Amino acid sequence: MKKLKYILGLILIVIPGVYGYLAHQSMIPFYPLIAQIFFLVYWLWVGYVIGRFSKNSMKGMLLGNSVWVISLVLFIWQFILTDDVGRLGSVAAIPQYYILPFVWLASKMATLLTMIDGSTIIILTFICMLIVFVFGFRLGKR
Repeated sequence: MKKLKYILGLILIVIPGVYGYLAHQSMIPFYPLIAQIFFLVYWLWVGYVIGRFSKNSMKGMLLGNSVWVISLVLFIWQFILTDDVGRLGSVAAIPQYYILPFVWLASKMATLLTMIDGSTIIILTFICMLIVFVFGFRLGKR
């Protein structure tokens, strides 16, 4: 039963990446606001579910944010530490697929902060995802 919970958790946390990949490949994503609302609710729910199932808060947070951390590390490696010549296209696409459902909110936040830069928007997107997940996780732990 414990193994099944981890498998379910892993399936739930990769859904944003699957959506991002399919939306990019088909070039027919949901309207950004609709995708944003859906995935905000979805990501809050995923945090809640993982919070409910995990006995250990640290393990639950690590499981729930494992793909998030991997995507963030790949983004930093490919877009901040590597120049254009050394960038690997397929590796650089992975973090962008994963955060695609959340980019709309971060881009609106960036315009309010007058920091309209691609890297800033992506970092804000990662922060938004983390905040929503942690909020749902905390609700699930109650």
